[in-house]
Amino acid sequence: MLTKERGMFRIYECPRCRNIGFAQVESEECVSRCSLCQGPIAHAPAMQYAATIQEAESCVREAVVGTKLKPKSSGSSRTIGLKKRVLNIVEALVDMNKGRPVSLKDILRECTDAGIDKDRAMDFIEALLGEGILSGDDLGMRPSGRPS
Repeated sequence: MLTKERGMFRIYECPRCRNIGFAQVESEECVSRCSLCQGPIAHAPAMQYAATIQEAESCVREAVVGTKLKPKSSGSSRTIGLKKRVLNIVEALVDMNKGRPVSLKDILRECTDAGIDKDRAMDFIEALLGEGILSGDDLGMRPSGRPS
């Protein structure tokens, strides 16, 4: 039986939004979802898999560094707004943190890893807090409406 800590984790680069992440799957045939845009992620021959969350996180970091070293293509394929991307990052981090709030520092680090400028990310976080979509403070934030 798979657990949250151990199992099969698919490391992917979403073909729709170019997000790099990982998702737990039961087998290679299972279709997972991108943590950012919810696009479907199916098995591909070059797909990587990890046995633990720590190994998956390490593979994602390596993949992110690898993509930052590649030259950018001429046309950007981003199909989702930055504000929504920042919110999706917060939601994904809270989910990975088992529903507990996530620090502003962790959110900004993840945004930077996703190619979002720290100042722009902060502007969107402040807007989401002002609109009541996010709640919390610098020590812990979560989407509003989630239980403590």
